[in-house]
Amino acid sequence: MLVVVSGVPALAGPFEDAVTQFANDSFSDTEAAVGVLATSGNPLAFPIIDALADGRLLADPQSKKVFVKDKSGKVTDAGTGEAAAAPSGAAPVRLNNRLRRGVEAALGGLTLLSPDPARRIQAAQSVFKSYDAAFLPVIETALQKETNSGARRAFAEAKAAIVLFDPKASEADKLDAVSVIRDRGDQEALALLTGLSFDPSSALGRTSAAEIGRAHV
Repeated sequence: MLVVVSGVPALAGPFEDAVTQFANDSFSDTEAAVGVLATSGNPLAFPIIDALADGRLLADPQSKKVFVKDKSGKVTDAGTGEAAAAPSGAAPVRLNNRLRRGVEAALGGLTLLSPDPARRIQAAQSVFKSYDAAFLPVIETALQKETNSGARRAFAEAKAAIVLFDPKASEADKLDAVSVIRDRGDQEALALLTGLSFDPSSALGRTSAAEIGRAHV
């Protein structure tokens, strides 16, 4: 029989645990928290890291609560996104030069979750060019939630680029990816396909060669 005990908080997950690390006033804990948030796929990650970069991420050492202060001055609980009032003892989370570089890199990837569709598209196009597999979890999460047609297409293209260069991806998935890249139809797509190295006797090799030949016609 399942017994629910009122008044007992739900167990925190990796995202929530990472958010609380910002309150430890430790550069190493902040670095670890940034790493977790950057690959979490949680839509709250972007405003948290954006606030951290701007000195608007506040932490209270007493309660270990963390808050985001947006550019208009509104304060929210960093872990839930709900409106909150920061205690008087809350202070900006500190950064050193090494951490700041890491935050900037994480923010580049997290722009995939920006509220602005134009910024999401720009970030997805950067991933398309780099086909960095580290961004795949965020891309897949974004694809599930994306409603803007342009951003959704950009996410699909970025995912296809990652899959094409993933040695663990199945041939079927790579064939689907070639189709997505083909439909993009620009010089960047052609350059990506040209950079592939597949067995020319395989279905994937024949398909990619055909697409490259078609693009040169």
